Amino acid sequence: MERFTRRYGNQVEVQGIQWSYYRLGAGTPVLWLTGGLRRAAAASAFLESLARHHTVIAPDYAPVPSIAEFMAAFDEILRRESVDAVTLVGQSYGGMLAQAYLAHRPQAVTRLVLSSSGPVAYARRWVPAAKLGSLLARVLPERLLKKLLAAGLARLARPLPQQERAQMSEVIRILLHEKLSRADVVSHFAVAADVIRSGMVEPAAFRGWHGDVVVLSAENDPTQRDRDMPKYEWLFGRRPQLVSLGQLGHAAVLTAPDRYVELLEGIFE
Repeated sequence: MERFTRRYGNQVEVQGIQWSYYRLGAGTPVLWLTGGLRRAAAASAFLESLARHHTVIAPDYAPVPSIAEFMAAFDEILRRESVDAVTLVGQSYGGMLAQAYLAHRPQAVTRLVLSSSGPVAYARRWVPAAKLGSLLARVLPERLLKKLLAAGLARLARPLPQQERAQMSEVIRILLHEKLSRADVVSHFAVAADVIRSGMVEPAAFRGWHGDVVVLSAENDPTQRDRDMPKYEWLFGRRPQLVSLGQLGHAAVLTAPDRYVELLEGIFE
């Protein structure tokens, strides 16, 4: 991660907060929104592979409490990089942020790709859980907090073969213990609650947007539900294209980066 950060890392200040992001490659622009591990460089192999044919912009997530701050940061990053329109790809937690960004700035998005994510507009029942998560993140001893988070994230790797499961567990361990702070965990839950509570991700936000919507979903991903597709259809006013990740699991971007890029390139063509 350190080599990747030194080579491609950038900093931008937005509303007094420092945001880190990466720009690499050349070609059609892709804005990659990473998942709940919050550090895009964790998927450095994937990003470098994708950058063979694309300009890839991938932000880390600053520990801010509101979705408005995320939107302002993404706007400023694209402005600074002189990028007017992107293919927007959101992985897991990043899929929630991607739906919010499309609602916020539809004119900047030509295509939306949601990977191992879910429809935000149907997530209102999760607001109390997100609020509780934010509270616990503030009061629990940090060692216990990170232990609980590691256990929760590890269940996403359970359906994978042993080698991939061990690889994902090691990435989780390094990020939780060396890269993420208590403030990151508080932000994770607070922003999720803010997105859902705000009501910004609703059908009305997408009525004038006519880009493609693609959903990537693995058969062995415990976060995915068959009922998500009708909900996406209601949200976007059309049925998304569904692309199977097969048995690649929730975080193929970490455990099978080359295969994951192949699938994305098939969508982008």
